[in-house]
Amino acid sequence: EQLANRLSQHFSSTILFAAIATFWGWYFWPHSFDRSLMVGISVIIIACPCALALATPVATLVGLALGAKRGILFKSAAQIETMAKATMVVLDKTGTITQGRPEVVYATIHTPFDTGALHTLVSSSKHPISRGVMEYLERTEEAIESGTIEEAREIPARGMVGRSNGVMIAGGNALLMQELGIPVDSVSDKSLFYYALDNRLVATYELRDLPKEKAYESIDSLKKLNLRVVMLTGDHEAAAMRVAKEVGIEEVYAHLTPEGKAAFIDKAHAQGHIVVMAGDGVNDLLALAASDIAIAMGNGSDIAIEVSDVVLMNDSLTSLAEAFSISRKTYGLIKQNLGISLVYNSITIPLAMMGYVIPLLAAISMSFSSLLVVGNSMRVRWMYK
Repeated sequence: EQLANRLSQHFSSTILFAAIATFWGWYFWPHSFDRSLMVGISVIIIACPCALALATPVATLVGLALGAKRGILFKSAAQIETMAKATMVVLDKTGTITQGRPEVVYATIHTPFDTGALHTLVSSSKHPISRGVMEYLERTEEAIESGTIEEAREIPARGMVGRSNGVMIAGGNALLMQELGIPVDSVSDKSLFYYALDNRLVATYELRDLPKEKAYESIDSLKKLNLRVVMLTGDHEAAAMRVAKEVGIEEVYAHLTPEGKAAFIDKAHAQGHIVVMAGDGVNDLLALAASDIAIAMGNGSDIAIEVSDVVLMNDSLTSLAEAFSISRKTYGLIKQNLGISLVYNSITIPLAMMGYVIPLLAAISMSFSSLLVVGNSMRVRWMYK
């Protein structure tokens, strides 16, 4: 749109100069003053840059409206163009590719313990894994007495630590346990949550989070758009590979911290990629901020939605594929509109300068070119009916 506006500014002054030159050319041909003036006016009228000025905003407006109708909210028009040019899409696993509702499918109790402190610990976190453990405890325990947690803090991409009745407690993934010097067995194709008391492992919970509906078909649609699809996750490799295999993603990077996800995107930028990142949680904030286009899932955290450029209100990977499709088709129509405007002017302006067009025909022709651009822009809607 900025390019079209700059072209319109230069275009207007150029046409005004051409109209004056045409008038004097015809006048000294020689022709009558009236005839020369009519030809000069025809040049100005037929070259009115309405179609050029309408080429981008009309198509963009239709694309934005279509996206909103389908639950895809672009926060600004410029993001349609950037998304249309994207070469890589990076996806978080939990809550983006999967449903974000992990359920405990197996629990191993190494040493009996009071579940009250664990329930209080996981209740303080909004991470889907913690919520899954909390729901499991509430489902399997008849009565849970909440414990008192002191010095509780959450460690991004790892878990939570604190103290309960003077005892150090920790709940999280294998990375957290390794940092605390607690040996764990992480051989599983499911997400693992470990609970430790005083640097001693007392329980292991295995959780399964199913992929979202039509996730495989949506990933396949992204691939057909020649996008490089990558999964980044803080989960361990076996669980990440299981989900990736189910949805058809070949490129997977596991055990990543929030900083690691952002570093991957910076590396992709260095390789010349235009990166779109889709995530839903606090752990994705750095990666979302580092990407060219940040997409938040509708059920994601408030801060992830706030920093994003696009929000998928229905929380579906199908909407993600549609967002790319709408962006590319809208951008394609914008380029078509600019082409229509340039072809129109390259044909009609010489005809007007040679005296083959009267002002009335010039006005009709100019209006037709604007209607042609508007009609072409409306094709975005017809493509999705």
